[in-house]
Amino acid sequence: MRALGTTDLLRIAIILVAAAVALSAWVVIEEAPLPGDIRLTREIQSWGRLGDNEALINGAHPWRWPILVLAAVLTLFRWRVGGSSGPSGRQRDFALWAFIAAAVFSLFDNVLKAAVRSPRPLADLGVHVQEFKDTYGFPSGHVYGDLLVYGTLAVTAPLWVHPRLVLLVRAVCVAIIILSGPARVIVGAHWPSDTVGGYLWGGAALALSIAFAQKAAGSRR
Repeated sequence: MRALGTTDLLRIAIILVAAAVALSAWVVIEEAPLPGDIRLTREIQSWGRLGDNEALINGAHPWRWPILVLAAVLTLFRWRVGGSSGPSGRQRDFALWAFIAAAVFSLFDNVLKAAVRSPRPLADLGVHVQEFKDTYGFPSGHVYGDLLVYGTLAVTAPLWVHPRLVLLVRAVCVAIIILSGPARVIVGAHWPSDTVGGYLWGGAALALSIAFAQKAAGSRR
């Protein structure tokens, strides 16, 4: 299976942005919670096993930056976790530009929140609120940031970890991304629609980051 080229990534980004804009507009017009948000929140909050492990999933969010910095340092000095020399030339440039792009795109989360101005869940709506924050909820910053940064780490993994560790690193990154949304709903920090917004905007940001890195490095990766 061929790797996605810059044009493919830009097409994916356009589709995701279109869907994200449509959902954002719906949230602005309808106001949270959207139809089905309360019912789905109660359903997700009844998942006992996920609830027992939400601290582990939500706790992975702050670690995204130290890991990204570590990956950048390893790439810069051509080292790999687990031994062996790292890449040079265009491959190294691609990874470094991808890390930079992810850091820049991470700033747009708060811009989107300020634009949509959507409230977070409240206990008097009949849902469990363990983690209340007096800030806007859409899109979920945890989901947006986890998809963007851990997605970037997964894509660049072959360039900063030994080949035998790539599958493990990618599996962990994907697991964090997939579980990030439900984990935010479990603690009552976000409505399900907030997390969908995080996945859409975060996916678009990831696609744009990788496309930019490919272009900046002068390759399709």
